[in-house]
Amino acid sequence: MKAILVIGHSHMNALRAVPQAQQACDFMPFTEAGGAYQSRDPAEFKAMAAGPADTLVFMMGGKTHITLGMLNPPEPFDFYLPEHTDLPMNPAARLLPVDLVRILLTRHLKQDLAYLGQLSAVFKGRRQLHIESPPPLPSAYIERHPSGFAERVRERGVAPVAFRHKFWLLHSAILRDHCATLGITFVARPAGTQDADGCLAAPYQREDPTHANQAYGALLLDQILSLRQGAPAP
Repeated sequence: MKAILVIGHSHMNALRAVPQAQQACDFMPFTEAGGAYQSRDPAEFKAMAAGPADTLVFMMGGKTHITLGMLNPPEPFDFYLPEHTDLPMNPAARLLPVDLVRILLTRHLKQDLAYLGQLSAVFKGRRQLHIESPPPLPSAYIERHPSGFAERVRERGVAPVAFRHKFWLLHSAILRDHCATLGITFVARPAGTQDADGCLAAPYQREDPTHANQAYGALLLDQILSLRQGAPAP
């Protein structure tokens, strides 16, 4: 068993694609059944907690803002983020209070948040990091590479980029706050990986509407190794 154990959802695949990460990390992905993620029993991790890994890296919850925010909702809505009032609004959408949208997102994240707490307790005493999910993809890119979302993209269309950016920011804020209560270090996306609209920049895209590529994974590995060595994340 290696010194770094990575646990989480499919956005860990950007990190797994990096050869140096395979040398430095063990990976414990959540299994999929019928397209849905299935959480492993925390008891499965107890043996690992007794092993040599000194750093736990969680990569959880990334699909929630995509499931709820990537496509146009049946009844368009929008919201202001107090920390990002410069982001444009959709004038044709119903304005909702940001607290209400936060409640909606938190409700859908409830299982992931509870599970993160259970896993954190299993590995108590080890350095624990949680990696922010990658930024949303540009709208035109999603339309060109819809993958499993193709039918829904045709039916509903991709939501406005500012809306998706805000949804992702709010999603990250919920996870960041939860990590703070658990004593987990929340690791923000690597610097320089977003375009002017807040989307994942071209060098880090792969032919996929939701995930980042190996180059992005290499930046994540740099962050993880720096934090493990006690230095600030790049």
